[in-house]
Amino acid sequence: MTSMSIAGVATGVMALVVVLSVMGGFEADLRRKMLSGQPHAEVMAENATAGFSLKEHPLEEIARAIPEATNLEPFTEADVVIKRKRFMSSATIFGIDPAKGASNWGFNGAFIEGRLEDLASSNPPGIALGDQLAGQLGADLGDEIVILSPQAGVGSILGGGTLSRTFKVVGIFSTGMFNYDSKWAVTNLDEGRRFMADFDESLAVDRFVSGVGFHLRDPMQVGRIKSRFERALGGSTGLRLNTWQETNKALLFALKLEKFAMGSILMLVVVVAAFSISGTMMMTIFHKRGHVSLLRALGMSKRDVARLYMIHGGVIGVTGVVIGLALGILLCSAVEWTRGVQLPADVYYLKVLPVKFLPWDYLVIALAALGFSFAAAAYPSWIASRQDPGAGLRYE
Repeated sequence: MTSMSIAGVATGVMALVVVLSVMGGFEADLRRKMLSGQPHAEVMAENATAGFSLKEHPLEEIARAIPEATNLEPFTEADVVIKRKRFMSSATIFGIDPAKGASNWGFNGAFIEGRLEDLASSNPPGIALGDQLAGQLGADLGDEIVILSPQAGVGSILGGGTLSRTFKVVGIFSTGMFNYDSKWAVTNLDEGRRFMADFDESLAVDRFVSGVGFHLRDPMQVGRIKSRFERALGGSTGLRLNTWQETNKALLFALKLEKFAMGSILMLVVVVAAFSISGTMMMTIFHKRGHVSLLRALGMSKRDVARLYMIHGGVIGVTGVVIGLALGILLCSAVEWTRGVQLPADVYYLKVLPVKFLPWDYLVIALAALGFSFAAAAYPSWIASRQDPGAGLRYE
């Protein structure tokens, strides 16, 4: 029974180590894609639809306010409808300056056909599509598509604004991220500006943009940088800083919630094993009550008897925790080194099962398992300490 109790604790600890390590691997990979696929922070106007003028707020002003910022790149963003022959799809048209390289976004370096530089010169204007979006439209390199702007107001149309415009597909990219590949159409900054709400030529003259994206040397310090930016340029300027953590707030919260839920559910395995520890010790007390009575008769105090059985429960818990940690880490190491667990490509965006070693989480698992083990041993130890020595000796 003691062996089965140890096996129960070890199984629970091992399951927790493996599951949390795999979930940590998914979280780390997703976080890496977040940080490489989008700017760490974006300077936006309070009225995000209208944008702001680079003449009024030049890049140099933003750079002075945020010395840690690198690769400052203006962009435009608007919701549109893309049509090719009888195919139609909603999308986001994204305008960037090809000369700056678009290094802050995931489509940079992810072109499977064409080049980013081709967006700068083409007649009709060039555009790059995510591979899934291109598949929805049946579009290929060199095809022409029509982009319709549902945001264009009546006044902007009468004044020469954009309602629809023809583009030539000069590139197709695949980032591995659904939001990019299924929704994004990338063009140059001048063309993207035409699809901003209520466009007229004054927006081009004043160099209006939806925002300015940039990277940080340490993206985890973005909260501190946001506070400093708000003191320098917030308020009266009408600008605000949107961070990668705020953009992915719902997803990051869902990951934490999932990790907590899975950890709590699997911890029940350890709790069940703790009940088996308690049952094992109660059986031991029943079979060894004569021995306990003899020890009491020889002078052992109630506290000494309780301590003896607490040590018994502790040995079961420690042994189970050590074995579970060893097996769990060994299994995770085998998965990490061999890269042997293949994932179905049509379900997951990763090819193999990711693993991340989480020492602090392992420590919490070990302490929690030990806590449950000692808690399970407390009641049997109290029962043993209250045993009447005389009754036990008469029984023998």
